[in-house]
Amino acid sequence: MLFSLLPLATVGWLAAAPSAPTTTPVVAATVVEVASAAAVGITQRAADDATVAVPLFDVNHRETRIFRIGRDGTVDDATRQDIERVFRCKRTEHQHQIDSGSLAMLADVSARWPGQTIELVSAYRRTDRRTSRHRQARAIDFRIQGVKMAEVRDYVWSSNTELGLGWYPEQNFIHMDHRPGDADYAWTQVKGRERGGPSWSKRVRRNEVLRVPGSRVGL
Repeated sequence: MLFSLLPLATVGWLAAAPSAPTTTPVVAATVVEVASAAAVGITQRAADDATVAVPLFDVNHRETRIFRIGRDGTVDDATRQDIERVFRCKRTEHQHQIDSGSLAMLADVSARWPGQTIELVSAYRRTDRRTSRHRQARAIDFRIQGVKMAEVRDYVWSSNTELGLGWYPEQNFIHMDHRPGDADYAWTQVKGRERGGPSWSKRVRRNEVLRVPGSRVGL
C-alpha cells in the first residue's frame, strides 16, 4: 500500500486533511432563492391583477389620492377608512362605509381608462332623503379628466347590471349607483328636468345585445 511507504507523520496529515469543498449546497440554495423570488413575483402580479389603482381628485375638499381597489370592490381596512373620509358628505362632513358594488364599478371604470384622474363630484350625502342612493352610500357622481363623459356613460351602461346611471351633460358628470335587486334605470337631466329611459340608453343596450360587427356602442 502507498501509506506503508510514507512516514507516519505524512500518513497522519493525509488522513486528517479535509475533503475538497463542494459547490452543491450553494447551487441548491441559489435555486431555492430564485424559485422563492419567482413565487413572490407571481403572487405580486396576481395581487396587482386583482386590484386597480384608482387616481382620484375630490373637487369639494381639493384632495388627491390614489386608492387600490379590488375588482370586486373589496379594500383593506386602512383603504376603507381613507375612502370613507374622502367620500364623506360635503355638507356635514359625516362619513359612511361605501358600498362595495359601487367601488367595484369605480375600479372597473379606472381600469378602462388607466392613469386618468377621476374627479369625485359627490358620494355620500347625509342630508339626502333615506331612499337616496347617495344617502345609502351607493352612489358616486364623477367625471374623468380628458375623457368624453358620453363615452364613459356608454361604457358603464353596457358593462353593468343592478345599475342606476344618470347623465348630466350641463355639469359634465355622470351619476353611477349600485342598486342590488332592482331593475336598471338610466336618465338624462337637463335644465333640472330628468328624462328616464333616454335614447342613448336604449341604443347602447341594443348594440350590446346585437353586437353588430363594426358598430361602436353608444354612437
